[in-house]
Parts: sequence; C-alpha cells; structure tokens
Amino acid sequence: MSFRDVLRRTTGGQEPVPAAGRQAGAREWKGAFFDYAAAHPGTSVAVGGVTRITGDVPDHEEMCLLVDLAAARYPELAEAPPGGSGRRAAAPFAAADHVFRTPVAAGTGLDGLRAALGDLAAAPLPERLWGVWVLHGYAPDEFAVVLRGHHAHFDGMLLTELFRGTLSGTAASSKAGAPPPGRTARPSTAAELATAVREGISALGGLRRAARLVPDGFPLTGRLHYAWGSVELARLRKIAAAHGATPNDLYLSALAGALKSWARERGRPLGRQPMRMMVPVTLRRRDNAGERGNAVLGAAVRLPVGLDDPVERLEHVKARTRKVRSSLFNPHAGALGRMVPDRFGRWLLELDLHPRSTTVLATHVPGPDKRLQLGDRVITDVMPLTLLPAGHVLAACFSSYATTARIGFVADRTVGDCDGLVQLWMHELDEMTARAGL
Repeated sequence: MSFRDVLRRTTGGQEPVPAAGRQAGAREWKGAFFDYAAAHPGTSVAVGGVTRITGDVPDHEEMCLLVDLAAARYPELAEAPPGGSGRRAAAPFAAADHVFRTPVAAGTGLDGLRAALGDLAAAPLPERLWGVWVLHGYAPDEFAVVLRGHHAHFDGMLLTELFRGTLSGTAASSKAGAPPPGRTARPSTAAELATAVREGISALGGLRRAARLVPDGFPLTGRLHYAWGSVELARLRKIAAAHGATPNDLYLSALAGALKSWARERGRPLGRQPMRMMVPVTLRRRDNAGERGNAVLGAAVRLPVGLDDPVERLEHVKARTRKVRSSLFNPHAGALGRMVPDRFGRWLLELDLHPRSTTVLATHVPGPDKRLQLGDRVITDVMPLTLLPAGHVLAACFSSYATTARIGFVADRTVGDCDGLVQLWMHELDEMTARAGL
C-alpha cells in the first residue's frame, strides 16, 4: 500500500472539518504579535521549520492529504484567525489553500535552498496564517518541505509537535511525544500576583541599554540569509557535562563568544554595555502541546562583554540560566502576561525585542529525538526558521534532530552572509573541548 493510500485511509474516516471559528468558552487570543507586525510592516513575523527529505517529490494531492491529516489531529489549525474579514474567513477549511510548490534552480544545492528560503521569508501567509511549501529541484533525489506560520499562532515547540505528531506514523496520537507535564498551578491570587511582580521587575531590565552589533541607523534590507552548522549531539552533551553545564548553557556561552569575535572582525567592538540575549522559554505542557498560539515567556540573559575567557563566560551563563530554568517549574509562570491589559503586554513585547535593549534573540528548539519519515522517504534534517526582530541584523537558533545538534543564524542581507558566524561558534566549541581535556 502506497503512502498516498495510507493517508487516504487515515483521513477517510475523519469527520469534515467544520467552518472555522472559535468555540464558545475557548481561551482568548493574544494580539501582541499582530500589533508588532502592524507596527513593523517590513518585518516578517512568520516562523517555521524546514525538513530536508530524500526521495521523489510528492505531488499536490499527497501534500493536501498530509495537511488534512495534520488538521484532523490538531483541529485549531483549521480555525480562522480572529478579526478575519471577507468570505474566506468563514469558509470551510481546504487543504489546497495551504499547499504551495516552489521550484528552485536545478543543481544549486544547499546554497540554492538557502536563497529560496530567503525569498520565501517575504512571501505572504494564507488567510489562516500558515502554509506548507514544497521546494524542489535544487538537488537530485532531495526536496524540502517548509511549514510557516504567524508567530501569534505558532512557536518553536508547537512546530516540533506538528512535525512529530503528523510524521511519526499514521497511527500517532496528537499528544505523542509532547513536552513533559509541568506542575499544576493551584488557584492562588497571591502567588500569581507575586510571580507577576517578579516578572515585571525582570522586564524593566529591558529599559537599560544593551550592546549593539551595529550602530544606530544601520541600513537594513529586510531580505534574509540563513546559515547552519551541525555537531553530534553526543559530543555537545559530553563537553557540557565536563564543565558542569547544560547543552543550552554551552550554546549561549559559545554564541556570546562568537558574536564578540564577529563584531570585532567587522570593526565594531561591543563597547561597555552588557550583552543581553533574549531567550524564549516555553510554557507548553503535555495537555496543550498541540494548541495553536505563542506559549513562550521571554527571559533575558545578561553577560559582561569583557569576558574573553570561555570558561569564565560559561560560568556566568550557568548562573544566569539557573534562574531562567526555575521558571519552567513555577506553576504561575507567565502571570504578568495574563494579568496586564493587552496594550501593556504589547509594549512588553516591543521592549523585549527592541535592538537597544536586546543584543540578539537566541532561540532553543529541541526537535524530534528520532528520525521521521514521509512515507518511505527519509527526513534527513529539520531546521527551524526563527524570527528576525525589527531593527536587528541577526538572530540565532539552537536545535536538535535525532542524534544531531544544529546552530543556525538568520541575518539581514545587508551584513552579507552569516556563514562566518557558524565557524566562529564552532571555534568556541573547540575551545571548550580543549579546556575540558577532551
């Protein structure tokens, strides 16, 4: 039985997806990223993931069947966004409206794929604010499938869940492989208020200036360039363990060193202001792993820019991320965003992502821990497409897939390619390897 037949059988018994619209009693939508997009029309607020796949390119029907399967397992995908207008906003969900095929110049390889992704970053999203693009032709016997969605509705962990829940097998549950459950919050107004106050104090740190990678008024094109590098996950874990750190600590420490070197090479030392990395922390749990929305809490990691010794820098990162990690176990995490008016929450988002208060957005997206397949086709790589905030020249993302860890950068093309940053990050990793005696 072909994969197409399996999809037909799997989706054939599903009830038709009803006309879009929130059900009564559903949680309210937060509008921070909608307003952010309106305030910065030249900035794409879409995030996504790229899967590189070996095998023959699926046709339109097969991809539509796969999208139908995803919508059946994650019904919120079929809902219209709030404030939708026009006839299509209330029309029944149609997979064909979300599937696109994009040819890439033959024989251009990974460079051609990266250029196509840069062009795709500027492409509009469908009316339900997400879509699937098939990029093909850049290499023989390989193609890429890109899932992109508006950041108001999608975050990195949701994208990982969609890939895993849809591609891990046609019998998979929509909750399969979801993030581990966190502590359940007991009703407590005092505890919720105390958490909101602490989060507010932390947010005020964004009023202080952070080191900038480029001067004020630096010209930006809005066109994006992507670069990635990979390392064995086992090696990364071994280095981190030797220094009593986590892989995420190691990623951030190496990133800080790479950015310092990168700025120095470009004739712009970072100066005296501390480096402030904005690190999104997921609030998703097993019971909401597949719900549409942006369930992250912004946490700042501040480092003195004068730290040149990689081990000393890592110790500073460890001390600061310890507090960030504790927020994952606080059942009231995110209280500030829930308690303040939407307008204030949108101001906080602007503050968190402003280039004067944040040096770089540093995302970490753990991917599926086992290789996935699209029928009999092997998914060889999964790479996140992270947000590049308005006014920023680059952002970073650390991710994993099966046995591989990956460092990725997205940069405005006005600074040229960011492949050199990948090499600088790898150099920092080599330094930490040597210092650990490995």
